[in-house]
Amino acid sequence: MAAQLVVALLALVSLGAASEPNCTELVKPLVLDSHSPIYGKWVLRVGTWDEPDLKSDLGSVKSSWLELYPSSHAEVINVYWADRLNEDKCLQGLATATVSGITTHATFVINGHTSYHDGKYYETCEDCLLSEDTTLLPDGKTKGRYLFLYTRNTTLESSELEKFKNQAECLKFSPELHFMSTDLCPDDRETTTPAAEKTENDEGEA
Repeated sequence: MAAQLVVALLALVSLGAASEPNCTELVKPLVLDSHSPIYGKWVLRVGTWDEPDLKSDLGSVKSSWLELYPSSHAEVINVYWADRLNEDKCLQGLATATVSGITTHATFVINGHTSYHDGKYYETCEDCLLSEDTTLLPDGKTKGRYLFLYTRNTTLESSELEKFKNQAECLKFSPELHFMSTDLCPDDRETTTPAAEKTENDEGEA
């Protein structure tokens, strides 16, 4: 009877160990010695948080995309971002992120309010970007962390989502997730439409 009990306990321990993610393999910092892998446009698909107070902030965003591209300084990345809020209002703007090793430090000005963010990137699925964002208060204290999964397009595969859940667990984030819509804000930088260009050309020819 005692032997059977030991076998049963060992089976339960093995089952528990098998269900836990392998965090050593899942959480590998993305070294930013070459920024090109993170350049381009990214669509935010899902996010989570580590502090309850951050839930409502993320929940107020309906959709989000950003574009990362080089600046004239090797250690600085340009970040163009666009958020659609739940009241269907679009906010967008340009920020810069300073790169140091595996971390970034960015300053955003949104609706006249300045916010500071420390970021880390982790290795993840192909054509995905996994970003940990630490929001800083004006006095330098930490408000909390977000974990964001971006994709190159608006598609999120079930395998990619499952990997994100495991990575979030390894990094001590909430298991609760906030999924983003694919109803993205248009890019305000594209101010001149083909129709407008044609009209201007026609007027010039006249």
